[in-house]
Amino acid sequence: MRLTIDGDWTATVTGEPLAIAPGFVLRDFRVRVATYTDVKERERFQLATFGSQDWLWDPPDAFRFDPESRALIGAEFRVPAEAADAEDTARVPELPAVHPGGLRADEVRDFRLEVTSGLCRGPGDAVLTCLRDLDILDQPLDARIGIAPDVALLVQHGTVVGWSLTEPVR
Repeated sequence: MRLTIDGDWTATVTGEPLAIAPGFVLRDFRVRVATYTDVKERERFQLATFGSQDWLWDPPDAFRFDPESRALIGAEFRVPAEAADAEDTARVPELPAVHPGGLRADEVRDFRLEVTSGLCRGPGDAVLTCLRDLDILDQPLDARIGIAPDVALLVQHGTVVGWSLTEPVR
C-alpha cells in the first residue's frame, strides 16, 4: 500500500513496524517513538536522518527515515492542546483493525507533516485519536497502519489523516 503524507510525498507500507514503545514528552506534550532520550541525542538523530522535522516557529509532526534503507526509524506526534467536544468525539467511526507495518520512503527528501488539530478521547481514554481536521469524521477511515506498539497511522483515501494511540496510560 502506498500512502500520501504531504501532497506529493509518498511512502510504501512494509511488513516491519518499529519495535520502539511510545513515550510521552510532557514538556512539549508529544508522543515520541524513537530511541533518543535527550535533546543532544535528538539533534544527532535528526542530522543523520531525513523526513519531516521542526522548522523555525513551525512544529509539525515528525517522521524520520534512514537515508540508506529509506525505512522509518522514528516518529513524533504532537498531541492537540484541546480535546474535541463530546458531539465530535461521538462521531469517531469504528476504527479499522490495525495492520502492523513500517514505512519505506519512496524518495529521499524532506517534507512537511501537518500537525493534528483534533483530539478525540475514547471511553476511559483507552484510545486517543488525533486527526488533521474533524471533517475527516464525515467519511470512514480506510486503514489503520500500526507503525509501532500501540501507535497507528489513520488512512483515508490513501492519505495519512491522523494517528491513534491505544492504551496511553501504559
